Amino acid sequence: MDKIKRIQIGSMTRRRNQLGRFAVPCMVSDRWIEFAPSSGGHFQDGEFIPIDVMTDTSGNSRKICSLIVAREDLMRVLDLVKSPS
Repeated sequence: MDKIKRIQIGSMTRRRNQLGRFAVPCMVSDRWIEFAPSSGGHFQDGEFIPIDVMTDTSGNSRKICSLIVAREDLMRVLDLVKSPS
């Protein structure tokens, strides 16, 4: 146990760890989206997922707004986003 080595982690990994499993940080600001741990249920238009848009001002987390989106719409749009090969 006397040979414990510290593992270096990047700032984004540290930020993700601080925000938790249900958060997706912005790469250029102190904002993130935070997903609820469970969906709002299945409805005619899909499975609804609540999302909060959050910001950090002077060390205080604050909700900017809430969105309720369909899981199917999120997946559809993510599949459309092209990677710059």
